[in-house]
Amino acid sequence: MDINGRVENGVVVPSPGASLPEGAEVVISVRDDSGKGQDRLPDAERKRIRDEMDRIAALSRDLPNDGFSGADHDRLLYGNP
Repeated sequence: MDINGRVENGVVVPSPGASLPEGAEVVISVRDDSGKGQDRLPDAERKRIRDEMDRIAALSRDLPNDGFSGADHDRLLYGNP
């Protein structure tokens, strides 16, 4: 017997009308709908994005000692405790 359903708030909820006896053991099989209804990027656009990401990744990570600490960063983002 196959019963369809959806995940709602982290719980599998069977479709309306489905009836299972209390305590029944079930096996859940997830359909791979990845990519369904999504437009795929053209190869040229995918290459342009990959090239740009590679360029960004290659940027120097050496920062000058400008006195701006991680604590300063947090203070600016989240305010004073």
